[in-house]
Amino acid sequence: MASPSLSFLAHLLQEFIHSNSLPESKALHTLILKSGLLFRTFLSNRLLQAYLKASLPSDAHKLFDEMPNRDIFTWNIMITGAIKAENTNLARKFFEDSPRKTDISWNSIIKGYAQEGNGSETLALCSRMIQEGHRPTQFSISSALQEKNIVSYNAILTGLSHNSLAEDCLIMFKELLLEMEIQPDHITFAIILSSVAALANLSCGMQVHAFVTKTPVFENVFVGTALLDVYAKCGNVEDARLVFDTMEEGNNVTYSSIIIGYAQNGYGREAISLFKEMTACGIQPDSFTFVGLLMACSHSGLVEDGRYYFDSMKIYGVVPDNTHHTLLVDLLGRAGCLEEAREIINRMQKPDAAVWGSLLGACRVHKNLELGQVAALKIFDLEPSNASAHVLLYHLYAECGEPEEAANVRKKMRRIGVKKDPGYSWLEVDNVVHNFVADDNSHPRMNEILLVLEEMVTSIEKAGYVSDVLSFREDGRKSYHSEKLAVAFGLISASVEKPIRIMKNLRICDDCHITMKFIARISNREIIVRDVSRFHHFRNGNCSCGDYW
Repeated sequence: MASPSLSFLAHLLQEFIHSNSLPESKALHTLILKSGLLFRTFLSNRLLQAYLKASLPSDAHKLFDEMPNRDIFTWNIMITGAIKAENTNLARKFFEDSPRKTDISWNSIIKGYAQEGNGSETLALCSRMIQEGHRPTQFSISSALQEKNIVSYNAILTGLSHNSLAEDCLIMFKELLLEMEIQPDHITFAIILSSVAALANLSCGMQVHAFVTKTPVFENVFVGTALLDVYAKCGNVEDARLVFDTMEEGNNVTYSSIIIGYAQNGYGREAISLFKEMTACGIQPDSFTFVGLLMACSHSGLVEDGRYYFDSMKIYGVVPDNTHHTLLVDLLGRAGCLEEAREIINRMQKPDAAVWGSLLGACRVHKNLELGQVAALKIFDLEPSNASAHVLLYHLYAECGEPEEAANVRKKMRRIGVKKDPGYSWLEVDNVVHNFVADDNSHPRMNEILLVLEEMVTSIEKAGYVSDVLSFREDGRKSYHSEKLAVAFGLISASVEKPIRIMKNLRICDDCHITMKFIARISNREIIVRDVSRFHHFRNGNCSCGDYW
């Protein structure tokens, strides 16, 4: 007698599951065993479903133990079955033992704890779900918010914010505001403002600021510090300082935050002045404070100050970590003190890719090919697929007159699958965020944008601007980086009374930096660009960074 086909057995099992035909399912189980088809996981999974639907968990567990192969569906079936049987402990065991967790397994275990009224474990699992890189679904969020209160909302908001899901965080906040019986507290506002700062959404930050002023938590130091951070990360240092000055109490966190705010915006001397004020008040600086202080020195080219404050860390009992070393190396390297920067790295116990990357970046600025090659090799030993290092090395070779070596770097990148992160820029006009990618024509007003940009380039060329050779495509057509498209859109859309504020995910290139200075002068507009490392305030043909970035 020929063995039944797999499709025939699968069809029968499905029929038995729908009809809850237990005797037939057991008979089919026996046939599958005799046919040696138990290793066919999808057949065993359907048998598991049949036993669990018939409320025979012991038979399901016995089959589960006998299965030679299991897939993610196997584990999810067992988790879901245990939840339906109201055995949360067993479901948790299956959940933790499963080799890979999916939305189904997360939602099932979260729902199980929510159904039994275990709010703390429900929230803990939601936070863990987000921390492990799973975007929460409507099912998991609704389960977590079944016994709704400000604690459960704050737990979800925290998880979203900590995992760079700022937009989802704001959506959840709007949902909270619709809950008439639940009022946001100081923790809620601190979390929301942190998300707003991550998005660099100034108008949204101002709206939350206005909302906060009408609540009892307005004077809370955590809320004030978060507000300060929003304005600083939107390039509005004046309002950041205003928030700082109106706070009733200053502490280590508030001072460190305003110091970092000044540092990111290129106000090195002001950051140092605040540090002196902080210590004069008897407030002890910590590791975070010195990150801001060294960043301020690095972004303003204050070499002697940077050396001094790095050495003074020991006075305050702060041990320099890799971040502090990286900032010092960046400062020395950009100032041309490349050998001193290398000696700093050599004295480190475990220099990481970031500190070698700072040296490589400085080598590109000063066209030191030999040392740049050393730094690149160190990075590739630590992180073979580091895209930024490959791109820096490519440009170093190209700018040092080594086109063949540059081409080899490109070939290697293609061979090992390393891709440069695509550059994109965005700006907000009338509460709408507009995104731009280099040479992308998807924006509905792109024809106007290109026309304005071409006219502006013609004007600045008459004023002395020379197009960079890299700003042309291989076919000879003009290539426009995303920040150029963004500033052109800002010129035709943004209010003339306000600065044009552009955010960029990568470091602004030399050509775009020069272009922004010319455009700021010709148009008589203030342009603020926040790139991946700092702010650039362009006014009257100059940049706040002093061409040092």
